[in-house]
Amino acid sequence: MADAKTAKAAKKPGFFKELLTFLLVVAIILGIASGAIFYLSGKNLDDLLGARPVAKKETNHPAPVSPVSTGQEAGTNQQSNAATDVAMPAAYPVETQGQQSNAIGQVEQPALPTQKGSLKGTITWQYNDFVGTKPDVNARILLIRTDFDKNTITDVEEGVFAIGLAPKNSGLFAVKANGYGNYEIGNLPIGEYHVLVVSEQTTRNIDLPVDEYPITKLKPYIQKWDAFLSMSLMDKKYQVSTITIEEGQTLDLSHDFGNTYF
Repeated sequence: MADAKTAKAAKKPGFFKELLTFLLVVAIILGIASGAIFYLSGKNLDDLLGARPVAKKETNHPAPVSPVSTGQEAGTNQQSNAATDVAMPAAYPVETQGQQSNAIGQVEQPALPTQKGSLKGTITWQYNDFVGTKPDVNARILLIRTDFDKNTITDVEEGVFAIGLAPKNSGLFAVKANGYGNYEIGNLPIGEYHVLVVSEQTTRNIDLPVDEYPITKLKPYIQKWDAFLSMSLMDKKYQVSTITIEEGQTLDLSHDFGNTYF
């Protein structure tokens, strides 16, 4: 009786087809479920363990050596010698006073101060037998060094010197006597000088020629002698002498012209 029912059921159309379809659906559901479980289990494991470090292959490279030592240790932030290093300046010779110059091979010596002396005096004249001596106010005292070169000044400067004014930086010296007949010239370089003193208050006999002595002493230093003569010696009494100025010494040169000619 039972075999009859089974055989009847087996003969029922679509039974196997429905069974296969059911089994296929179950397999698909099981596959999806197992995949989801695998994904979720792997994600939770990453969250628990954290990101795993990836090993990097290390390569040992020698640190670059700078051709010029900067005093910094290896590994510090240094700039490239090729692109940004500042070129080191070349060494220059250092010169000091008293040392030999590397450039010209000569010894440079500091300039020595010029040795100086002074000249002073009193210029007077005789008014008459009753009044007596009076100061020769504005008498001219002119100094010319014996090594003076007349070509170093102009004609105009020479004319200025003749009336009692020394051109600046000319090497000539001049002064006038004050109201007491006194004069003084300081800071005179040492050496030999010709001194011409020309009276302002006394005159001479113009009919007489100028003495040979002042001509011999002074003319070699004067370019325009006739012009100089007319401005200084023609009608005034004069005195010419040669002196030596010594270092740190004050020389006294005074003169009295006596009575005036007229």
